[in-house]
Amino acid sequence: MTLMHPPTTSRHVTRPARHHVAPGGLMLHAVLVLTLTLLLPARLNAAGPGDDLMLARDCPRTESCTQTWTLTSRLGQVLEDYEQRLGPASRAYRILGIEFTTGPRPRLWYPNFGSGPKSIIIQLTQRARSHHELALFQLAHEAFHLLSPLKPGARTSVLEEGLASYFATRFVKANTNVKTPNLFSEPAYRTAFDHVAALAARHPDFTARLRRIRDLNNGFSTLNPDKLRAAFPNIKAREAATLAAPFENATN
Repeated sequence: MTLMHPPTTSRHVTRPARHHVAPGGLMLHAVLVLTLTLLLPARLNAAGPGDDLMLARDCPRTESCTQTWTLTSRLGQVLEDYEQRLGPASRAYRILGIEFTTGPRPRLWYPNFGSGPKSIIIQLTQRARSHHELALFQLAHEAFHLLSPLKPGARTSVLEEGLASYFATRFVKANTNVKTPNLFSEPAYRTAFDHVAALAARHPDFTARLRRIRDLNNGFSTLNPDKLRAAFPNIKAREAATLAAPFENATN
């Protein structure tokens, strides 16, 4: 999908507080920091708005992190969040990594390597390469499609594209200082998002219902209106038909 460059926003990254140590305890402090660094699992710190999200940086020893976030570690974070909410991601495809494309939209690309395992590469737009929030949004949107990947060339539903944008928006809000992200450029994506957001607002158990839908239908793009109405009995027939319809502008 194609996303517009959002209005310029300032983003302040909170850095962990530094601990002041008396001169006599500097040696002990250094030993403790080194020991904890070796024994504890990696801790990640937010990258700044201008940082290269493909370059991992070591944090100073005085800070409570070991490295900065990258798009790769963010992918792990968002997939873990989706799996906790909606169940395990499909293992039918091997995720190879993240790259940037000259194409107009972010997408999943399915390279063909002969008889080996089926593979997927996440492609983000060139604009996202230099825009922190846009990169996170596109990454989280495409990561949603990794839960139940379709065959190359298959059309996603309005529901799936709306859900991908809905959860991607939540991810940006939770991990940046941009609390009202507006990262849509094509009306169809915004419309799909609005349909899903309205449905979520009416159902406090929205995520649990989505998990049941996915379990029963192997994803969100294979539902007909009747199946959608079975999961959401109060949804109107016209709205169910709209959400179950193919998303014509989608690239994956």
